[in-house]
Amino acid sequence: MKNAPYTKINASPTEFAHVANTTVIQVTNAKYRNSTINGVLELANGKDSFQIHGSKLCAKAKLGWFGMEFKKGFRLIELNMAQVKVLQNYTGNVIAKLA
Repeated sequence: MKNAPYTKINASPTEFAHVANTTVIQVTNAKYRNSTINGVLELANGKDSFQIHGSKLCAKAKLGWFGMEFKKGFRLIELNMAQVKVLQNYTGNVIAKLA
């Protein structure tokens, strides 16, 4: 999608997906492209999704951005200032897209 902004402070969930028996994170005040995320996100690589990127703690999450899909199949969600809870074997809805 050509009109997707690089950042958007007020982006919010626009689509949810149902997952079963997967590892997710429940977050409050996580960040992606200046937007704040509160909710449940599916991790791209289970518990191996966490990494340090520069000076920031991040998690690789399956998440769409204004309809854009990236070849990597994940987004790096910033967790430095977030409250994070890892939930294993989660079944339920997760945030699938932000816009």
